[in-house]
Amino acid sequence: MQAALEDRTVQGIWEPHLKGKLAMADVVDRVTVRAAEVLAENGYWMWPSQAATEELTSWQDLHGNYWVVDPNNGYIWVWGT
Repeated sequence: MQAALEDRTVQGIWEPHLKGKLAMADVVDRVTVRAAEVLAENGYWMWPSQAATEELTSWQDLHGNYWVVDPNNGYIWVWGT
């Protein structure tokens, strides 16, 4: 999914998902979409996705800091803490 997206921000992932325009081929895609939902609910619309695994995703804020999102429990923490 992410490789095909031009806009890898929270908004660029979440809004197409709501419109049914994303084909979520695997668990990593589903984790990324769920994390985008968590970030959207918190107002972090412009954070771009950096990486994803089957459990966590990483994102970059507008100041260049990196964050990890656990989409299962909604926790967001700065990379390295």
